Amino acid sequence: MHTESGILNLTNRVIQQVELDSLLALDKAKYSIEMSATYDLRCVDSRSETASAYGRQLWFFEAVGTDSNLSESRLYGVLQYSMEYGLLELVEGHVFDCQRERVHFQRFYETGKRTDHWLHPANRWLLTGLATVGLIWLTYLSTFLSW
Repeated sequence: MHTESGILNLTNRVIQQVELDSLLALDKAKYSIEMSATYDLRCVDSRSETASAYGRQLWFFEAVGTDSNLSESRLYGVLQYSMEYGLLELVEGHVFDCQRERVHFQRFYETGKRTDHWLHPANRWLLTGLATVGLIWLTYLSTFLSW
């Protein structure tokens, strides 16, 4: 019975810490801590420590944030933790305006890639610029060699 109550106490402390960190993420995003509320805390990824690597956890939460103009917004938060020697340490916490951005963050967390496809708009602009510079260079060379 003593062991079960110790595990329950540890879990309660972890959840309290996650709640506190979610409020700090709201504060970092310039929302009022006193007037905002977080709910639906859940761990979406948990990787245990091994002999060769630290563990990590990813938590999601939802919030109703109130800014300095007293307007309320529905927000979607994410907290990333590193687990070192059994202790959770907050790596980063973010608050997003829509779920799609949070899912994009989770994809980056899992894969380490910012984009899933090489046809991302930034990559298309880069390819267009390279093609344009190449065409200008070839035009210059063809006119120079024709003299």
